[in-house]
Amino acid sequence: MNYIDWTVITVYAAGLVWLSYNLSKGQTDAKDYYLGGNSFKWWQVGLSTMATQLGAVSFISAPAFVGLREGGGLQWLTYEFAVPLAMILLIVVIFPPLYKSGVISIYSYLERRYNSTTRKLLSGVFQFSRAFAAGITVYAVAIVLEAVFQIPLWVNIVITGVIAIIYDYMGGIKAVIISDVIQMGILFLGFLFCCYYAFDLLGGWENFTANLDQDRLTAVDFSNLGIGSGQEFGFWPMVLGGFFLYASYYGCDQSQAQRILSSMNMKDVRKALLFNGFCRFPTVLLYCGMGLLIGTLAITTPSFFNQIPEGQSDYMVPVFIVEYLPNGLIGLLVAAIMAAAMSSLDSALNSLSAATVQDFVLPGKDKDEMTDAKQLALSKKYTLIWGVICVILAFAAGNIAPTIIEAIN
Repeated sequence: MNYIDWTVITVYAAGLVWLSYNLSKGQTDAKDYYLGGNSFKWWQVGLSTMATQLGAVSFISAPAFVGLREGGGLQWLTYEFAVPLAMILLIVVIFPPLYKSGVISIYSYLERRYNSTTRKLLSGVFQFSRAFAAGITVYAVAIVLEAVFQIPLWVNIVITGVIAIIYDYMGGIKAVIISDVIQMGILFLGFLFCCYYAFDLLGGWENFTANLDQDRLTAVDFSNLGIGSGQEFGFWPMVLGGFFLYASYYGCDQSQAQRILSSMNMKDVRKALLFNGFCRFPTVLLYCGMGLLIGTLAITTPSFFNQIPEGQSDYMVPVFIVEYLPNGLIGLLVAAIMAAAMSSLDSALNSLSAATVQDFVLPGKDKDEMTDAKQLALSKKYTLIWGVICVILAFAAGNIAPTIIEAIN
């Protein structure tokens, strides 16, 4: 990396902060801060939701699974067949009553259905797990950037955390959604650039198909029931597991449900969910294709393959970026990797603040004393507090378990 790359990263970070400052104007209450006054169109909510889902793991780890990991391949796509099924459940069952209720924290709906203990219990579980997951996500990206780009670990964590805290603190959900739309664009450009350069380095379609591991093209295995060693990635376990995974993540996790509830009306909620149900697949197919291209290049290029640590295929994409892409584009793609981490972190901070304030702080306050201005101040205060906590957890993430996947699970 050189000064051109650092300039690109600096301009990107400064642009996010400037955007957030401008979006913060006009905020008057907690509903503005957490739901943006229900002013978002379906495509903004849809792209923001996709940006969080297609984060750092999608940019780094999923292509490595498809293109290089032993036992990997296009069966990763099987997860995506479950997304439209989960969206149907959300559209028909979960979101109509949630949206109609006008809640900010989805867990407050549980108090109406059951009792305050249920509300606080599940809100507390969400806050505990989401804070750790956010910290581990930042740490996972930081160690890759440290190893490949020689950026010190603590610098990666602090830069990613501080930028996300600043623009989230000022702009609230508006900053989260608008920045996620921008970050989705950067991620998409990153996929396209990597595909183009890998294809060119391979020497065209004929060389690519001649050297491609054909076993990696198997996307569906109906005979695999997911029972026994080596059967984890079959059609049925991935579709069934994917259905519950996506139904729970989009519908029962505050970080995703909150932005969907910020839609202008229920019609836009349905459109945003349908958008995710059907537009995720071509995007996932794109980064899976990127994985096949870069993986084939790695297998046929010893100098490239030898730079990937044995058993750590997640380094495939970062090594490719730093070794084969021109300066300036390297900076853009480092910004894309950081953007992928921030798209997960910013939504986590805003939703953690919402759950804390709505489920634990406000119920104990005198409603007459809690003016709109005081609620807005509390919302920003807890965004800052959770931001600091998540950054601290990112520093501690390496001690949670021997590997990142164990830690996040």
